[in-house]
Amino acid sequence: MLEVMRRHAYSWGTRIVLGGLAVIFAFWGIGSGFFAQVKPVANVNGQRILSDQVDREASRLRDTLGQMYGADAPAVLKSINLRQAALDQLIERQLITEQARHLGLSITNEALQQKIATTKSFQRDGQFDLDTYQEVLRSNNLFPHEYEASERVVMLQETLRNMIEAGIQVSDDEVRHAFNLKNEKIGLRYFEIPFADFTAKIAPTEQQIADYYKKNIEQFREPARARIIFIHYAPLVLAATYAPSDKDVDDYYKRNLKTQFTHPDQVHARHILIEVAEGATEAEKAKAKLAAMDVLKQAQAGGDFKKLAAKYSEDHSTKIEGGDLGTFGRGQMIKPFEDAVFAMKPGQIVFVETRFGYHVVKLDESKPAHTDTIAEARPKVIDALRTQAGAKLGREALDSDLTAALGGASLPDLAKKRGIEAVETPLFAANDRIIGAEQDHELGPAAFKLEVGEVRAVPVKGAPYLIKLLEKRPSRIPPLKEIEAQVRDALIRATAIADAHNQAQKIIATIKTLAAFDKAATDNKLAIKTVDPFPRTEHSIPGIGQFPEVTDAAGVLPTIPGVIDRVMENRGNSYIFEVASRTEPTDEQWKSAQKSFTQEFLDQRRAQAWTQFLDHLKDQAKIKIDSEQLGSSEQSM
Repeated sequence: MLEVMRRHAYSWGTRIVLGGLAVIFAFWGIGSGFFAQVKPVANVNGQRILSDQVDREASRLRDTLGQMYGADAPAVLKSINLRQAALDQLIERQLITEQARHLGLSITNEALQQKIATTKSFQRDGQFDLDTYQEVLRSNNLFPHEYEASERVVMLQETLRNMIEAGIQVSDDEVRHAFNLKNEKIGLRYFEIPFADFTAKIAPTEQQIADYYKKNIEQFREPARARIIFIHYAPLVLAATYAPSDKDVDDYYKRNLKTQFTHPDQVHARHILIEVAEGATEAEKAKAKLAAMDVLKQAQAGGDFKKLAAKYSEDHSTKIEGGDLGTFGRGQMIKPFEDAVFAMKPGQIVFVETRFGYHVVKLDESKPAHTDTIAEARPKVIDALRTQAGAKLGREALDSDLTAALGGASLPDLAKKRGIEAVETPLFAANDRIIGAEQDHELGPAAFKLEVGEVRAVPVKGAPYLIKLLEKRPSRIPPLKEIEAQVRDALIRATAIADAHNQAQKIIATIKTLAAFDKAATDNKLAIKTVDPFPRTEHSIPGIGQFPEVTDAAGVLPTIPGVIDRVMENRGNSYIFEVASRTEPTDEQWKSAQKSFTQEFLDQRRAQAWTQFLDHLKDQAKIKIDSEQLGSSEQSM
């Protein structure tokens, strides 16, 4: 092929082919030179992992997290480096595949077919259905060969993991020791020296501010920033006038009747949990039950359930949402809870006991099992067909507009022809959410790979973008005169934290005996706060929050009660702690929890063994990661 091109280097036919390839290369972010090579994000024992593989895996991870966390997904996604997590999974799959091949393991076609045929998502009326299979894959942006190759790797991983986990066993002594550590409880007394008490007395001079700026100059570095203009090819916008035929609607409805339009019993409920620790004594259970019954009376008497949940619930994942569990079907909650909720009527409030403790439950809504008629499903079907049609229009529009933009056409003009708007952003950092594209995290990293004036297509699942880099500002440290107020505030805070710590050091030096703890608090006019016994391994101190330094120190303190002999700091504040009590679970508690805890501990040890196995594979492998492609500094493993 190259020889043919050399012979006809200046023919119009060759120029057209080269032009088409240039458009393709621009779409995928490949260099402008014809012979530019695709740079891998990572190389694992000579096998390349490309950027589009990472993008696809990141997109799937985002979808999975969205299904798991629902409304909380954006907050969770913000805390995760999605591309790094995706790359980690791809590297592990590659290493697992190599190790399985080395051990002579493989997945037969028959085993793969059986796995796919027995997957409920691909069945209709209890039997594998090819149309359903293809529709599910299409809706998840997957091709059959791609899904089947991925499923082989998953099955290989399961086979290899089962082999490793089968060799892990635990002794009774190991399990009992782990149970004691997990269920050990500590009671605390403490007083706090807040740094805020010292800030009003601090008035730094200009020279001190300048010196602090010079000494901590990197603290004030601003990240690199960029500004782009983009066109978003949103399917429902592009296909706003698309009207599918009645036949198209009917066909889609029939194909997806079981998966999209048949709904099991569902309920929307809230709960307030009064937790009972595993292996709790009868006295502890009675105390928790009494507290739960009191909350039940308040709720049944007309108390605001959301406020009661915020005040009393020990389910920290739902209490701030008023105990809201969302809408769920059968099989999603533990059995006693499920049975009670599905027997309730909307508005009813009941008491439920489970292995987690005591629940006060309110049913907000009950939705009986039903199948949408075609008339009821029609709006949803039209939206789905419109989305499919819009996605096709978007791909076609993107191809055409990319070619035009590379030829010099402006993005606002191209957008106007499509009846949509080009969006010009303010300056943003690589990890910022981009105004107008808050949910699409691929845009920022893609923008920072461009030079000013360059155009690129960004293939986001279902709704791609065409972007042009308008401006790029390098990372910089602003001169002091620009940020003097910020530096002054930072200096005051740092000085106040140091002053609080120094004051705490002076106080703790006077505490030579247990009795001296109370005297030190009284002499310094500090209030002693008491924390009732709580599980030490939770590492969270009621009233303060996460504080593992304290819970770890409390676990090794030789004498109880006793004072931790060093100042503890948390969020700039200084603390002095007395460990008032430290108790291990009783034999009665151990006997009650032995069976379930042993299985839990064994599962944990097996999971650790699998993680260690993967870490060993990584240590032995030759792995090179290109940070520029990934979005962080290049590293080798």
